[in-house]
Amino acid sequence: MREEIDKLLIYLARLTAQVGPLQVILGYLLSDPSRVRFVPAIDRERELAMAISAHRRIELPMAPWQGYIRGVPVPDPVTWIQAARHIRGEIAVRVSSDDPIVLQLLNPLLAPERERHERVLMEDRMQSLRRELDRTLDLYNEVRHLMEIDQERHQELEKFLTMAEREMQQMGRELAQLKERMSQQDSSS
Repeated sequence: MREEIDKLLIYLARLTAQVGPLQVILGYLLSDPSRVRFVPAIDRERELAMAISAHRRIELPMAPWQGYIRGVPVPDPVTWIQAARHIRGEIAVRVSSDDPIVLQLLNPLLAPERERHERVLMEDRMQSLRRELDRTLDLYNEVRHLMEIDQERHQELEKFLTMAEREMQQMGRELAQLKERMSQQDSSS
């Protein structure tokens, strides 16, 4: 993995040789590539992050670099480096480029981050489903209790029971599918 990170950083440095701020920051990243983690999007919760724009054909005025420390934008690479050297940990780097070689080098480095992000989304959905399932089960039990007390509304309440049963079954199937996807992801890792 480190060789791939080195290749990409070196290629970016050569590609952007005329862009001073990128040369400064890429030099800093090349001094310790083990800290670099390429990400598809910048998460504001990260301690250290940056966005690099290395385009050949885009003629829109885009900032070549934007840094973040604990989610706070830092527009100057030297200021960012001064603050970052006192913070240990990974540096999340999002690269935007229209260069096919950059994209080819970048894609394998983004795969683990995408998998991690997908897993977090699945775990969040599972927790949400479990909470929904608990609420639906509470509603189901309440309706059953009402049916025992109020015989006149038995037919009307039966519809609610049927709806709740269908929802619980649907949520159970979705939970099972998510668990299956997570176990497949675990076995392929």
